[in-house]
Amino acid sequence: MSLLWRSYQRPMAVTVGILLILLCGSPANATHKTDHRFTVWGEIKYEDGTPAAEIVVHLMVKDGAPMGEVKTDKNGRYRLVLHVHNEDVYKVFDMRVNNVTRKVRLLFSPHDLQTERGQRVDLVVKRQGEFETSGIQTQ
Repeated sequence: MSLLWRSYQRPMAVTVGILLILLCGSPANATHKTDHRFTVWGEIKYEDGTPAAEIVVHLMVKDGAPMGEVKTDKNGRYRLVLHVHNEDVYKVFDMRVNNVTRKVRLLFSPHDLQTERGQRVDLVVKRQGEFETSGIQTQ
């Protein structure tokens, strides 16, 4: 009987391990909790209305330190997730794409810990040419 029991121990341990992983464990991911996540998304287009595909969107705090960057897709769309804290509400950051810099204010309710925080920022940029700066956007 002990030989029979030993032959079942290993497969049973593997099965229990797999069940524990499936029931209790989930892979770790790098996303932040809702109250620490702020998503900036939108579309970038050229002045003629065509999508600004595969160009880099830079987000920086006022001292020029990078907050993040992402490339637009073939339709000129982008999405960037930032790590923020409640104290960051109303702070202004610079969004730079090609030759355009826009100041964007972080707007969210610090008391709402459930709703996804974020804001849409669309830009029209020039293909080549002069550097432009636009004012603070509050959407």
